[in-house]
Amino acid sequence: MEDSTKGYKVPLLFIIISVLFVSAVVIITPIVSTVYTIDEESFRIIVRSGLIYELGESSPYSGQIIDTLQNKVIKYYVLNGLKHGEFSISTLEGNFSVRGFVENNKNVGNWEYFYDDGSLESVGSFTDDKPHGNWIWYYKSGKVKSEGNYLSGKAEGRWVKYDERGNMNLMIYYSNGKIVSEVKFSLPQFI
Repeated sequence: MEDSTKGYKVPLLFIIISVLFVSAVVIITPIVSTVYTIDEESFRIIVRSGLIYELGESSPYSGQIIDTLQNKVIKYYVLNGLKHGEFSISTLEGNFSVRGFVENNKNVGNWEYFYDDGSLESVGSFTDDKPHGNWIWYYKSGKVKSEGNYLSGKAEGRWVKYDERGNMNLMIYYSNGKIVSEVKFSLPQFI
């Protein structure tokens, strides 16, 4: 039998990897070559002292940037050289992979992550670039897979994991990102 705590840690790991991926995309995209704006004009951007500039310009860039990276379309807005506003990553077919908001280069507000088929995988919010508040993960079927709360990027309070039929199979209590207690539930097996 598989240890359900290992399966449970995937959502937390997913968020960490997702934050790192989005942060890497946010940092790397301005460094890569050609970027297309909403009006389809091609230009090059560079990053100096943490601000985005159009190559050859002395003032920080403001406007929308649309680029592709690893067969994904990345769209975000820049205000005075900083990523600010709606941020999204989508497939070439138009399905969102990630959608959220950035203020002054930091993830803020509600964020959504999607499976490749476009169905919702998880939803939660960020404060100052850290997961904060309630986060919910879903199976492709739309049923809740797990849910819990973050406090400034650390798991806090009660976290619950469900099987695909909606039965609770694990409850973990966290304090400051550390497990305080856990309870595993198992349903009787009928032959």
